[in-house]
Amino acid sequence: MKSQVLSNFAWTDLTVVAFVIFLSFFTFVVFWTFRKNSKKHYDEIGTIVFDEGIKNE
Repeated sequence: MKSQVLSNFAWTDLTVVAFVIFLSFFTFVVFWTFRKNSKKHYDEIGTIVFDEGIKNE
């Protein structure tokens, strides 16, 4: 059924636009996650489970 619907889909431009938007968002998320200054932030988040009390900063 899925292949039948996709074979009759006439808006190929819409498919290309959707793919470009998805690829741009995915690339942005990867670069945002592995940016230079984020290591300290992710290290702090990774140790939240092991904290016994609430940190007051």
